[in-house]
Amino acid sequence: MPRSGFGVIGAPVLFIGVFQLLEMMLSPALPLIQRELSASPGELAWIFTGGLISSAISTPIIGRLADMYDKRTLLLTLMAITSAGALVSGLAPNVLVLIAGQAVQGVWLGMLPLTVGLFRDTLEPERGATGNGLVIGVAALASALGLVLAGPLTSALGYRWLFFLTLAGALVAALWAWRAVPHTPRAASGRVDWAGGLLLGVGLTLLMLGLTTSSSAGWTAPATLALFVGAALTLGLWTVVELRTADPLVDLRLLAGRSPAGVTAMGFLFGFASFGLVVALPMMLSLPVETGYGLGADTLWIGIYMFPLGIAGTLVAPLVGPMTRLLGRRAVLVLGSALVSAGTAALAFWHSSPWQILVGVTILGLGGSIGLTSALNVVAADVPGDRAAGVSGVVFVAKSIGGTFGAQIGGMALAAGTVAGVPAESSFVETYLLSALLGLLAVGAAFVIPSAVRQAQGGSPASAPTTKPAVPQGDTL
Repeated sequence: MPRSGFGVIGAPVLFIGVFQLLEMMLSPALPLIQRELSASPGELAWIFTGGLISSAISTPIIGRLADMYDKRTLLLTLMAITSAGALVSGLAPNVLVLIAGQAVQGVWLGMLPLTVGLFRDTLEPERGATGNGLVIGVAALASALGLVLAGPLTSALGYRWLFFLTLAGALVAALWAWRAVPHTPRAASGRVDWAGGLLLGVGLTLLMLGLTTSSSAGWTAPATLALFVGAALTLGLWTVVELRTADPLVDLRLLAGRSPAGVTAMGFLFGFASFGLVVALPMMLSLPVETGYGLGADTLWIGIYMFPLGIAGTLVAPLVGPMTRLLGRRAVLVLGSALVSAGTAALAFWHSSPWQILVGVTILGLGGSIGLTSALNVVAADVPGDRAAGVSGVVFVAKSIGGTFGAQIGGMALAAGTVAGVPAESSFVETYLLSALLGLLAVGAAFVIPSAVRQAQGGSPASAPTTKPAVPQGDTL
């Protein structure tokens, strides 16, 4: 790979990897944070809720900004803001400052749609598809590594060094990007739809608050229902505004097309289906062996059991491009969704020994990486160049919302089957089977997407002959 391609892909992938790693290491570190900062359980929950809301609000806005302005400048700005959030979190003297730092840091998720647009603008189509695969693969690897490294790192250094080490990695990525990433031409004219951004932000905030409140207050509690009603009304108003705006934040008419709609639905369903893995599996692994279905695993061993998820995803993601040329993109989309379904179904029927867990997790890792990478490649190929990053942002927000819905429903399913404080085996099986069903629904969403690449206005399809992209003169590569 030429040096320019290596740097354009490597810098944002490194940045995404270190912050995904931090996210996964924070959960095992919560007891240390609670003791040192004297935080209540509700305040601890806001460490994640604040970042989740920040990500949901900022991602579509960053995606639209990436469609309109120089992606190199936006990339470096986003790296600076996110790094500042990590520094504030690491130095936080109390939990409120830590929550604020996490909210600032939460904008890092906007790096995902930004990279889709950046790769499309600066790389040959095949190399851009490889870059999308590496983004998904490295994120999966970082998730698995975080569960393994969290215990040893916090025991040796304390939780604050999780933020400081992340900051060091982010600074390396920023310097790399400053040297290697070229400027990009402005893809779209017009202005940023700030009114639409405000309405979308308020609507998503109310929705996320409703989802997080439901875990403690219940789905039918007045506070939960009020938040959901407020979210529905606000997002309904946002829809009306976007349809009447000449230059909307999210082009809903474009999003209704077969490719954007299918990819967005797949993102939501993948996020929803993942709750069987994220919520149920660690809990089941930690149960005593005497239950007959637990493995008595501690935090370190839970991370080891989950590690194949990242390894499988990392290894297969760069191969999605060649697989697409060999099998066709619809077949690859269906394959990824089917593997997600098969992996969770395998866990439902076979979970009594370590090797069965490893097989199920590996299948899940392969399916998730194949499906998401292929979905991003569809966006890059079928969506006009001045909307590719924005649509990618919507896909990632849909995945985040789906995951939040899934986590709450998965928790409720396990709680309903709890006897004497221990979830019954049947509740785990039902949870995995529901995840498998959602994977099958993602297969259906894959069939909505056209089987052939459609010429995207303002850009070349992924299957077009590779030509070397123009690089502005004077850029340091």
